[in-house]
Amino acid sequence: MPGRQKTNEGEAGKMTGEIVIPVKEQLCHSLFYKRGDSVAVNQESLFAYQPLPPFLYEAAFYAGIPAVRPWENNANYIPVLFDEWAGQKNLLGMHFTNRDRKAALDPMKVSLGLFLQMLYWTNGKPVNLLSDSGELSIKPVNSKERLDFIFARPAFYHSYIQLSELIAEMEKQYMRMLALEKMKKKR
Repeated sequence: MPGRQKTNEGEAGKMTGEIVIPVKEQLCHSLFYKRGDSVAVNQESLFAYQPLPPFLYEAAFYAGIPAVRPWENNANYIPVLFDEWAGQKNLLGMHFTNRDRKAALDPMKVSLGLFLQMLYWTNGKPVNLLSDSGELSIKPVNSKERLDFIFARPAFYHSYIQLSELIAEMEKQYMRMLALEKMKKKR
C-alpha cells in the first residue's frame, strides 16, 4: 500500500525534507497499518493535499504534527476522493473481470480507505478506526454491517460491489449535505 512503511526516523530523513509520522492506534487495522508502523512522506505533502496514502492527514493529526485537516473544510477535499475512486474503480473492474483477486487486494484497500475518509470527513471528523462508524450522523444505510462484510473479505467481488454501492450512496449523502448547507446560508 502506498506510503505504508515501517521505519525509524534518522538524520537522512531530516536532511531530505522527509518526515516520518508514527501511526497511532486510531488508524491500526490489519488492512491498513499495524502497531509500530510509520508513514514516511515529503514534509511539503502535509500542506499540499494529496489523496494517497489513505489516512496521511489523520496520522499527522493523531501524532500532533501540523498538517492539512481535510475534515475541517471537506468541500475542498471530498471531491478529490471521489475522483480518486473513479480511477480505482476502473482498476478494480479490470482485476475482477480477469478474476484476479490477488491483484485487486491493494486497490480494494486504497478504495476502502477512500470511502472511510469520505464517511468521516463528511461528518467533520478525522478517520478513527476505533470508533463506531455507525454512530456518525451522515452515512449510507447499514454502513456498519456492510463495512464489516468488506473488511472480512476485501478481495472478493461482492465486497467490491458493496463498496461501490456504499460510495455511490455516500456521494448522494454528501451532495445532500452540501445542498442543505447552501440553503442554510441563504436564509
